[in-house]
Amino acid sequence: MNLLIRLKCLTVVTGIFTLTYGCLGITKTFPEKKFYLIEVKEIKKVSDSPRPFGFQIRKISISQKFEGKEFVYRKDQVNYESDFYNIFFINPSANIREEIGKSLLASNLFEWDGSIQNPLNNTHYIEIYISQLYGDFREKQALAILDFDIVVYTEKNSLSTPIYRKTFKNATPIQGQSPEALTVGWNDALSNSLQMLVTDLSTKLK
Repeated sequence: MNLLIRLKCLTVVTGIFTLTYGCLGITKTFPEKKFYLIEVKEIKKVSDSPRPFGFQIRKISISQKFEGKEFVYRKDQVNYESDFYNIFFINPSANIREEIGKSLLASNLFEWDGSIQNPLNNTHYIEIYISQLYGDFREKQALAILDFDIVVYTEKNSLSTPIYRKTFKNATPIQGQSPEALTVGWNDALSNSLQMLVTDLSTKLK
């Protein structure tokens, strides 16, 4: 079979790719990639107007085990799997950083995000480390796992003073082992953690 005939036997279908080998009817299909974002629910305001503070998320990092865009599932005590076809739309650390920033502004705890505006007038700085981000599918009841550490501090004359430090651990039950259910679980987990964060900080920022 010459090259021209072979090329005619390669068919690409948008969404699902079908490869036909040698016009013999042998085909292989590939699932369509799907993209997801973690999105926080509405955060309760601590006051009617923003408090006169500004924050900057100086650093957000994530364990190398979960820094890729592919969803990660834990199937047993030693087996983790990455999902090539269900992935974050942007890197998960960037996704979570954006949601935290939006939530802190929405709560009225702060008046501005120094990463966006007034970078020279920040009153508080934040660092975050995401240690766990996966779907726990070891048992019949699937769980959305999201753990992170956060520290909030002030800075004067190059000296840092922590005012808040906490580890948030979330194992949120989800409906089944689908990527959609896992994303909803992460949404709930981050929303609950950030509401708790806002409540805690409301007594620290005065």
